[in-house]
Amino acid sequence: MYRDGRTPFTAVFTIKLAGTLDEGRLRQALARMQAKHPLLRCVVEETAGGPRFVLLDRPAPIPLRIVERGGEDDWQTEARREWVTPFDAGREPLVRLVWLRAGEVNELLLVGHHCICDGYSGINLMRECLSVYDQPEQNLGAYDALGAIGDIVPAALLEDRRFRRRVRWKAGILRLVLFLKQRSGKRSGPPIAAEQMYFHRWDTGNATAQALTECCRSEGVTVLAAVSVAFLQAFRDVRGARGLAKACTMVNARRFLPELRADAMFGLAPGVALRTKGLPLPRDMSIGGFWSRARAIKADLTRRIDRLGAGLYDKLVGLEGLHDKYDSLVDFFESAPTVRNVTLSNLGRLDLPQQYRSFRLERVYTPLVMVSPTPANTVVISSFAGRMEFAIISDEQSLPRAQALEIQQRAMEILRTCVAIPAQYNAALGNERSAMRPETT
Repeated sequence: MYRDGRTPFTAVFTIKLAGTLDEGRLRQALARMQAKHPLLRCVVEETAGGPRFVLLDRPAPIPLRIVERGGEDDWQTEARREWVTPFDAGREPLVRLVWLRAGEVNELLLVGHHCICDGYSGINLMRECLSVYDQPEQNLGAYDALGAIGDIVPAALLEDRRFRRRVRWKAGILRLVLFLKQRSGKRSGPPIAAEQMYFHRWDTGNATAQALTECCRSEGVTVLAAVSVAFLQAFRDVRGARGLAKACTMVNARRFLPELRADAMFGLAPGVALRTKGLPLPRDMSIGGFWSRARAIKADLTRRIDRLGAGLYDKLVGLEGLHDKYDSLVDFFESAPTVRNVTLSNLGRLDLPQQYRSFRLERVYTPLVMVSPTPANTVVISSFAGRMEFAIISDEQSLPRAQALEIQQRAMEILRTCVAIPAQYNAALGNERSAMRPETT
């Protein structure tokens, strides 16, 4: 995920606060947060064997950039600026904060490099920052693990001969794949520049989110399964039957790593495939077919995620033994043909308090992940305070913005039709539709 150190691979977490903030207390909160997490006190050193983290006794403080807030959309401009700006990883922490300041209305943008910060890490850092700002006397605690293999994989397993033999065999297969890929010299095309990437985001409002959640519960499916069906079908409807090759969804690996602290920094977000086989022909989605497909996706995801968990230690330890192939691994992933692929990243309900002593948390916008600049299409889903938000992240070459808008409209149309919004939500839904304003940058 670090890539070459110059390629932006960042996640942006944005919140809106009602209440005044103090610069000194905010910097102190960042310092307390940095003192807790070892990865926030690291720089990245380039060595002959590839980049490595170096823990510093006196690290540079987490950068704080202050911008005077002029309007509701300013945060999107700053998110875009931060999204494509690489970290100076050899000198500064791999996290930074932007404060859009305007008296009683403020936005905070936490920006983290994906090599140390997955979606759950970013949300947790925001939670800790707000909490220790609000209560400076609070003890955040500390730990000394950097997330190395010895911190994550049980020692007994690392010493098991059968496990080590199995890992060496799998690592050997990957070495062979990398060798053959390098010899073929084939690439999917020129890499996409970070400046060509865009994000398009919108929210459903409380009534639609509540109706969707209740309907999924009554149908025995997860919200992720239902939303996956809607977006997979929308991609196929807009881009044609051959416009969707593969699909996957990100998985929170922490559930399979009991040795990893729940509040520890962690960057890995493995994915599992979503079945696209059996999707209806374009524009041919029935309500019964929608829920049948959602139940099938839920069952298939459960099996695939269990299989991922069973082999996760093998994968982690196997990759640890491939540091000498770092450049080949980076090239392998950078050249992956993903133009017709789509990734769903569901962060679910973001567990952040709304009311603090001196301010109120008004909005938590959908986190934005700058995928490595190769052709890629990502849909991010999250919810906060009853409001569900979506974002489509791509580039003009892989998915023109006009098509992203069509996909949004088609996916929401499918959900509204198949969820069959209950009557008690209709009035609220009408108000939400008139107030909805999709944003693209």
